[in-house]
Amino acid sequence: MTPALRELKRHQIRTLFNLAIKWLDAGDRDTAFECLIKIQGMMAAFHDLDANLYAYAKLAETAFSTYAQTQAISPFMHTACMEARIQ
Repeated sequence: MTPALRELKRHQIRTLFNLAIKWLDAGDRDTAFECLIKIQGMMAAFHDLDANLYAYAKLAETAFSTYAQTQAISPFMHTACMEARIQ
């Protein structure tokens, strides 16, 4: 794989990651997870082809998953903290 093509693929992964975060923050979880599925498809395609791109896609997948979990837990934790302060 040429360096230019590798850089293009990295850019595509990063763009999908950014879009996934944007859609998640906007409350459109379905579209956000569609972007994640595309990242996972790229990760699978790069598995035996390019270890660096595979690792980059895996990093994007992990970062998105962590962010999504944080967003899902956040309202609960906020409520729990507020209840603890009241008591």
